[in-house]
Amino acid sequence: MLIVDDDRAGPEALAAVLVLEGFRTDVVDGGRSALKAPPVSTPHIVILDLEMPLCDGFTVAAAMRQSTGYSVVPIVAYSSLDEAEVIERGKEAQIDGFRRKGNALSCLFELIDYMAPRRSAGS
Repeated sequence: MLIVDDDRAGPEALAAVLVLEGFRTDVVDGGRSALKAPPVSTPHIVILDLEMPLCDGFTVAAAMRQSTGYSVVPIVAYSSLDEAEVIERGKEAQIDGFRRKGNALSCLFELIDYMAPRRSAGS
């Protein structure tokens, strides 16, 4: 799983919880960093912050869809933005799902399991 966010503390905490849930995670610091380095391996899902300076999540998602490594990887917007704005702009960027930051993590986990079911522990 790839987590893209410009704030290190939140994504690192989320990654730690996801590891306890059985996921392998990589955290990338911001949109530009996500687009610069090709993935070592293709993630099963991308958790993407939308409000990032210099290169926002909508731009990152659209660019990922143009690359062969991410063209079919589910992308979940994980943001504090209003759901209506995310849905409207997210369709253009080909974002597959949305969960609001600040809500229970169980909601995010349910969406992850729905969009990228675990084949085995450590996915």
